[in-house]
Amino acid sequence: MSHTTRLTAALLLFATTAWAADGAAVYKANCAKCHGDSGQADTAAGKAMKVPPFGANVGAMSADAIATKLKGDAKHASAVKAAGDDVGAAAAYAKGLAK
Repeated sequence: MSHTTRLTAALLLFATTAWAADGAAVYKANCAKCHGDSGQADTAAGKAMKVPPFGANVGAMSADAIATKLKGDAKHASAVKAAGDDVGAAAAYAKGLAK
């Protein structure tokens, strides 16, 4: 592989990584208030609203399916709006929290 090809590939990889949303940060800013840092809904708001912990159902879904479900759920409207284009990144992070 030529030096130019390797450099181009490295730059493309860096650019993609640099522009990718930080799912953990998006989740913590928009979801953790109710779902908790661990996805167990162990916050005061989560308990008050009887939010279920993330379980096998969330773990079995794709991140895209989770994001689509969130976008269609009125309970998540403000969090989805706040997350904007980064809903998918937060969904992927939430999927990782599911036990």
